[in-house]
Amino acid sequence: MKASTSLRSFLTAVAIAGALPIGAQSIVVDVGRGSIGDYVVVSRSNDRSSVCDEYINPNALSVPGCATPDRGAGDGWSAPFSDGRGLLAGAGVEFNLGGPLSLAIDYSRVEAVFDQTVASTNAQGVDFEKLSSELEVGQERLGALRTHGVHGVLNLYPIRSGLIRPYGGIGLGYAALRADFGWNWRRSSDPLAITTGRDQSNFDEIRRNLAGTASRGSALFSKNVHVFVYVGGVDFAVSDRLSVGVRARRLQYPSVEVGPYVGETLRGHVPNLRLDGSEPVSAWSTLPGTGVTEVAVLLKYHLRRRE
Repeated sequence: MKASTSLRSFLTAVAIAGALPIGAQSIVVDVGRGSIGDYVVVSRSNDRSSVCDEYINPNALSVPGCATPDRGAGDGWSAPFSDGRGLLAGAGVEFNLGGPLSLAIDYSRVEAVFDQTVASTNAQGVDFEKLSSELEVGQERLGALRTHGVHGVLNLYPIRSGLIRPYGGIGLGYAALRADFGWNWRRSSDPLAITTGRDQSNFDEIRRNLAGTASRGSALFSKNVHVFVYVGGVDFAVSDRLSVGVRARRLQYPSVEVGPYVGETLRGHVPNLRLDGSEPVSAWSTLPGTGVTEVAVLLKYHLRRRE
């Protein structure tokens, strides 16, 4: 979902809220900080073993298993990131439903900056072979994770009058998720340090061709998701029209798969396995189900005087 789509949704929600004669509306703006804890990205590809790559091994098609249709089955690896932090900002409206209940609708943007490069771990299948038999460096990088979307929250105010009004709420949202991702798998520059293909008759040729090559690239992960929202906060009256508040909010995002995406190079050549350009190699990544914890300061302007 593009930013303009989210903004149109928010403005529509504001217009609807303003048209409903069900209580005193408030206009709300907020700023604060958000954070994410552990964030493990699990990836897979439809690559084969390096001995199945015709650019590396001219005899690739004669190697058993190098022409089977189940490319990438049972393969994969992980990249364990953690502690992303950043700023948030939002705007919305809140209006009474009667009694202790109110409905808050907002549009917000959150950025969690990781800016981390980590070692690839938990490799399986041919990816384990690559990491253990040929790679000098196997790394993934996560820059920033950004979300923006519209949320609707049903709030409960146990105290509807007075200068201090605590509240709690639960709701749903719809958000666009974006993440900057990159990877660099670099082989040892010393052919003697590479053991991939040691069971092949042209072992020396294979490791010479592998030496110093890299598989690298970058991708912008993009996905639209539903979000569960949990809120707790307190408002402090400044006047009968204005209040400030502190809010803690948890945005719970589901696990989603992104891809396919394609790297810039595969073992130092174009990202396909065959000299005729066939068997292009793509990758997929699963972003974990995670929660963004936010702490924000709110400013509320009440269109009708508070009680």
